[in-house]
Amino acid sequence: MFQDINFRYTDAQEERLHAPELIDKAFVDIDNILEEIEKPEKFLVSGPKGAGKSALSSKLQMKSDSEWNLFVSADELEQFEFNLLEKTGAEKGASIGGAVTVWQMLLAIRLIPLFLKDESIRESNQELIDFHESLKKYGLSSSESLISIVQYTSRRGIFSNIKSAIAELKGEKVDEEQFKVKDPAAIVEAIKSVLSKLKGANSKYYLVLDGLDHPIRHGRSNAGYIADLINGSRLLNNFFAEHGIAAKVIILVRDEILMIVPDPNLTKRINDNGISLKWYDNSREPLITSLFGVLEKRAALAGESKTASELWHAWLPDQIHNRDAVGFVLDNTRYLPRDLISFFRELQRLRKNPPFLAHDVLAALNNYSDWFQQELSDAIVGLVSENVRTEIPGILTELGRNFDFSKLAEKLRDRGVESDSGAESIAKELFRTSWIGNVWKTSQGSDRYAWQHRKRSASFNRNHEIIVHAGLWKSLNLV
Repeated sequence: MFQDINFRYTDAQEERLHAPELIDKAFVDIDNILEEIEKPEKFLVSGPKGAGKSALSSKLQMKSDSEWNLFVSADELEQFEFNLLEKTGAEKGASIGGAVTVWQMLLAIRLIPLFLKDESIRESNQELIDFHESLKKYGLSSSESLISIVQYTSRRGIFSNIKSAIAELKGEKVDEEQFKVKDPAAIVEAIKSVLSKLKGANSKYYLVLDGLDHPIRHGRSNAGYIADLINGSRLLNNFFAEHGIAAKVIILVRDEILMIVPDPNLTKRINDNGISLKWYDNSREPLITSLFGVLEKRAALAGESKTASELWHAWLPDQIHNRDAVGFVLDNTRYLPRDLISFFRELQRLRKNPPFLAHDVLAALNNYSDWFQQELSDAIVGLVSENVRTEIPGILTELGRNFDFSKLAEKLRDRGVESDSGAESIAKELFRTSWIGNVWKTSQGSDRYAWQHRKRSASFNRNHEIIVHAGLWKSLNLV
């Protein structure tokens, strides 16, 4: 039975394609997120890498296949060429007539075919149909993909084409010379004018955007593109809310990316418009948390009727190295579904059936460690320079499990990071992505720990001792 449980995939897109039952029946609705995301003001879903953001996208898409009043489309922006936005005349970071306005325009165009999937809208909105046909004629809506739209329009003149489509809708003569001046704000207002007249829009219409790691792969300075996208989406969502239309853009973004977004109002956006995926609640009974609900639901698909707690105690020893086995295993993870699934996948690869012995668990964790290092390495792409990223494993191996900040700074200087402030910046990113934590002694002499994955508000302290994540020890030759 254990070998029949599906722990093969750690990517929600792969699950939706190859094992849709995992999304359909084993999705864990953490903190009622499916209900929360329906609130008009909520559109910014954040969490660390592996927290289930893409799983939410897949779940919404599958729900739309079975619910008559829900229409969902998703765009994966991993390959989105954000730099092409500037070719439309969108100045990065400009809120008026710049990138924020262009984002509203692109997103509104992208939403039009989603509206037209609703038969009640098609029956009552000939003007929208005509506008969509005009957009397709000028190459602006030939594909239901933001990537295709921006690639086409950046090369052929987005403003001329949209103005031509609008003029055609109004029955005006299309004069190319007339449309040389770029006026994105006026174009957005014209598109909104069409959308404000929607009739029969009685369903929910969600455009989900995922894969927002791409802008920072070539430097964190590109994080401004994400700030513009967030602000453009909020303005468009507010427009729909004001007109009583249950349509919105939903943005899925990693915590680490949000931390570097240059927006003075970001905290306000997160508080008012955000939903945070929090799997770890410092529970004294972790086996009955949402995190282990992932295990329980996947086991149920394979025919197991036991609770996660019953399964754990039937499969695994009570203690490992004189420690509670649950805590021991969790300390090798970031308390995230992807990590837990990866651990059980390594247990399955032992080709044994439970109950497992302590040495079986240790063998699985050793193999898991290689995956974990690669996962964390991916998490810091763009947050630190590429040459530093490739050196991090070797540096930590040389420093050992515990070390002072001064030792880390010295190693980084040896590899081209000259300033102490530069070393601290790197250390903060390693802390945020769970490579390292802090440990210090309390006044009573006991150890206290700070990890980003245990407490979102935790911050790196250069004056405290640094500790390497236990999940990395085997991969870094620290055991």
